[in-house]
Amino acid sequence: MSLILSRRALAVCAAAVLLSLTTGCGGGSTKAVCQDAVKAFQDYSTQAAAGAGNLDAFNTANAGLAAKLKGLSGKADGHLKDTLTELSLTWGAIKIDASNPAAAATELTKLGTQATEATQKLAKDCS
Repeated sequence: MSLILSRRALAVCAAAVLLSLTTGCGGGSTKAVCQDAVKAFQDYSTQAAAGAGNLDAFNTANAGLAAKLKGLSGKADGHLKDTLTELSLTWGAIKIDASNPAAAATELTKLGTQATEATQKLAKDCS
């Protein structure tokens, strides 16, 4: 996978995450968990974009986000808990192999789709 392609694909994935999130959150503990989730995705977006030329850094950012979301799911309940658990599992399963460009391109495309769908679900749960 060329460096330019990987940078563009990673930037698109990171942008999809932020575009799908809203800042309006529900009340009480849900509001705090949602704010923490938005912050986790903002941090991830920054890390993913900064590591766009370094797939190991991108994989580390994915694992870090998965761990944060798993922790947040323990503080949530109902649909929000389910959504955060699903997001944690999704990001935890993403590992880009730089030695296999075709698979990496497929995985990045899948990530973009999953990021959009999952974060839309999070936005709904937090509205």
